[in-house]
Amino acid sequence: MIYTEWDPLEEIIVGKVYDPKDIEHIDDVEFKNNLQRIFAESEEDFCKLTELLQSYGVTVHRPNCKYKGDFRYPAVCPRDMHIVYGDKIINTIGGDPNRYYESDHYADIMLELDRDYYAMPRPVLSHWYEPYKQHEGKILYHAANILKCGDTLIHTEPYNGNDYPMTRQFGRGTVTGLDWCKKNIEARWISIHESGHADGKIALLKPGLLMCWLPEMVPPELQNWDKIIVPKQPVPEQFWQSKMQPIAKKNVNDWLGSWIGHADETIFDVNVISVSPELVITNGYDADIAAQLKAHGIEMVPFNFRHKFFWDSGLHCVTLDLTRKGGCETYV
Repeated sequence: MIYTEWDPLEEIIVGKVYDPKDIEHIDDVEFKNNLQRIFAESEEDFCKLTELLQSYGVTVHRPNCKYKGDFRYPAVCPRDMHIVYGDKIINTIGGDPNRYYESDHYADIMLELDRDYYAMPRPVLSHWYEPYKQHEGKILYHAANILKCGDTLIHTEPYNGNDYPMTRQFGRGTVTGLDWCKKNIEARWISIHESGHADGKIALLKPGLLMCWLPEMVPPELQNWDKIIVPKQPVPEQFWQSKMQPIAKKNVNDWLGSWIGHADETIFDVNVISVSPELVITNGYDADIAAQLKAHGIEMVPFNFRHKFFWDSGLHCVTLDLTRKGGCETYV
């Protein structure tokens, strides 16, 4: 069972990319070589993350990521389209055309689990991006919009005026999709008044302690919790140029020619994996954050996912908790 973001972790999925050999057919040598490097280094990091989690006694599953001959999104982010809560697994879907079949990567793992499995109906989508507000009426919602806090689920809004136009995503779901999730998961629901993935805004570390960028993002129901505030750092310009919808030659070449791949340039963020209430695996290292965590009895284990900005995904995104020790308690 799983009811929180922090109870001791027992079982998890770690993402996977395509095999670099899958794109040997690409004629543009520079583009192919750079993209192959992204695939190879991402998989190296996923293997290191797998070994790290296993060293803490966590059982790790890896998806079957098969290349289909186009630029469909690989199995990088199991969190984005799966809500695991109690004995239920909810497969959600977003409005991203190249992520329409993404959950298929994880089907073998899900079928092996003794859980109740539900899937959103797949609506007809265009082959181009449209704001989620234009999709209203369709059942669409990213699972990563939701954080688990015992008998309470904390969610972001499907879309609002604070969306970033450069992403062309305009939120990560519809009101109809959020309502569908609420009908299929029995819990108390409270809102973060922002849109987008919740794990990019708040990390729930243990009862009464959270980490965030901005205190005003924290819902009123959690304002009495202790807060570790992470300093907001500028995102590399290449992040905005590297959207994989679809992969563009210039984006890949510019990305690898500049920022990504340098181990000394990690940027700390709140997208972390809680192994237990006493240990978190973090993106990068920050001495002040490490000291604050230690003061709360939590050890920080830094990890460098080199292409996190290219994939637009932190450590919480590229994993999916399947089992934690703990029950459905009231924390809020």
